[in-house]
Amino acid sequence: MIMSRESYDRRAVLKATGGAATLGLLAGCLGGGDGNGTDGDDGGSTTSTSGNGGGSSGSNSINIGSVQPLSGGFAPWGQAHSAGLSFAVDEINSNGGVLDGRNLNIVEANSESDPAEASSIFDRFAEQNDIVAATGPVSSDVGIRTSRTAQELGIPMVMHMAGSDETITSETRHSFRLGLLPAATTMQAQAEFVSDANYQNVAAIVGDYAWGRSVKSAINEHFDVDVNIQVAPVGASDFSSYIRQISQDVELVIASGHPPGSLSISQQLYELGYNPDVITGPGLPPTVIRSALGDNATRGFTHVHMTDVYTDKFAEVAQRFGEQVGEQFDTHTSYGYITGKMIAQAIENAGESNPEAVTEAIRNIEFETLFPEPIQYSEYGELKNQVQLYSTLSTEAPPYHPSGNYSLREEYRTEPLPALDPGN
Repeated sequence: MIMSRESYDRRAVLKATGGAATLGLLAGCLGGGDGNGTDGDDGGSTTSTSGNGGGSSGSNSINIGSVQPLSGGFAPWGQAHSAGLSFAVDEINSNGGVLDGRNLNIVEANSESDPAEASSIFDRFAEQNDIVAATGPVSSDVGIRTSRTAQELGIPMVMHMAGSDETITSETRHSFRLGLLPAATTMQAQAEFVSDANYQNVAAIVGDYAWGRSVKSAINEHFDVDVNIQVAPVGASDFSSYIRQISQDVELVIASGHPPGSLSISQQLYELGYNPDVITGPGLPPTVIRSALGDNATRGFTHVHMTDVYTDKFAEVAQRFGEQVGEQFDTHTSYGYITGKMIAQAIENAGESNPEAVTEAIRNIEFETLFPEPIQYSEYGELKNQVQLYSTLSTEAPPYHPSGNYSLREEYRTEPLPALDPGN
C-alpha cells in the first residue's frame, strides 16, 4: 500500500512555521498524525516499504536508503519527499521493477535533522540493508555530514535539499543535488530577479547555520544593491527584533536564507505593518505555505522550486498521485518521485546494483523528468543547466486535484544556470 506523507504531523509543521503564532491557522487545515505509521518522535526506528506491484521486501529486492527528517523543524520537507519516493517505487515495481524483474524496496529512518544520527543511519543501512543508494537530507548540516559518509561508504547520496555550498566539494564524488541548487547559484538567480524588477530596497533574514551562512556570502557576492542582512538563530520563532532593523518601505525580503523560520518571518512582517512586494521563501512545501499563511499566502510569498508544475506531464503524475494517495502532489513530493525514478534509471543504465556503478551511472545520466531541462550532472554532482522557478500561491484548486486549496502561479523563471564549481 502506498503510504501518504502529505498528511503532515501537526507538531512538526508547527515547529517549522513558528509554533503558537500559526496554531489557529493550521488547526483546520492539517490532519493529526502523519498517516503512515511512523512515530514522528522516534528517531531510531526503521521502516521498510515496497510498492503495490512488488509486495513485501524479498532477498532479490534492491534497497534504497531513505534518511529523512520525519520530525522536527524540517519534517514537512521529509514527509513530502518520502511520500513521493514511495509513489515512484510503487509505479516502478508495478511496471516490472528493474534489471529484469527485481523490485525496489525503501528502508527508512528518521534522522530528526541531526547530522550524527543521519550518518549513523546511513552506516546502518549500508551494513545491514545493503543499500544501493540513499536520499533524504534537507538540512545543510545533515547534507554536509552525509555527503562525507557517502564518500566513505562509496554509496551515492541524492540530496533532497541541503543547498549549502559546502555540501559538495571537489573531494566528494558520491553526492548529487536534486531539489535545490547550491546557495551561491540560488542567490545569483535572486540577484538577477532583483535587477530585472529594479528593486533598490532589499533585506534578508538568514539562519545561523551552514545554509544561511552560504546565502549571506552569496548575497554579498552577487547583489548589485546593498542588502540589509539580519542573522537569526536557526531555531528562532520570534523575528520581530530582526524585522525592526529593516526599513518600512522594503520592497523585497529574502527569507530563503532561513527555511525553518521563513513563514514566521512573513507573518511577523505583516503583523508589524510591513508590506513588501515579494518575500522570496525557501523551497517549502506549498501545502505548508498555504496552511500556515492562510489569506496572507497570496500576498507575495514566493515559492522557489525546480519542478515545472505548469506542464501536462506534471499534471498527469499529480493526478495519479491524487487518485491513489488522496493528497495534492507538489514540488516536494515531486522531488521524491523524481529521485526514485532517477535512481531506478541509473540502476538500469549501470546494468547492476553495485553502488559504485550506480554512482557513475548517475554522474553520466541525462534524465528527462519533471524539471524544465533534463537532469545532468557535473563531475562533482552539481546540477548542470537547470532552471529555477519562482511562484506565488493562488487559493484556487488545480485541475488535477479539484479538492486542493491552492495552486501556483509563475512569476519568474531563470535561464539555465551553470553548475557550481566546488574548486572555486
